[in-house]
Amino acid sequence: MRFGFVIYNFDSMANAHSRKSAKKFSALPLDKQIRLIEQALHSSVSPMLAMHGGGMEIMDIKGNDVVIKYYGACAGCALAGTGTLQLIEETLRSQVDEEIRVIPV
Repeated sequence: MRFGFVIYNFDSMANAHSRKSAKKFSALPLDKQIRLIEQALHSSVSPMLAMHGGGMEIMDIKGNDVVIKYYGACAGCALAGTGTLQLIEETLRSQVDEEIRVIPV
């Protein structure tokens, strides 16, 4: 079985809610935080996880800490705590807020 990963140039990714946003992520209402995270992950990360038989869900948001839980094949995958976690975190940092930290449970 072979797994492939796409390397993104996170510095070149632009988004209306980029780090130039005047309002900090942690100051936004919870529903807005969730919506921003889901929008950022929808086009690149979620399809990749689904392609490998897994996924993730947002369990909680505390300040700039986004707590996630993997499910399906991602729940037992060795890459979930390294490469996949880094991809999720870098995507959120580049598209939502550069201070976001992703914590898997």
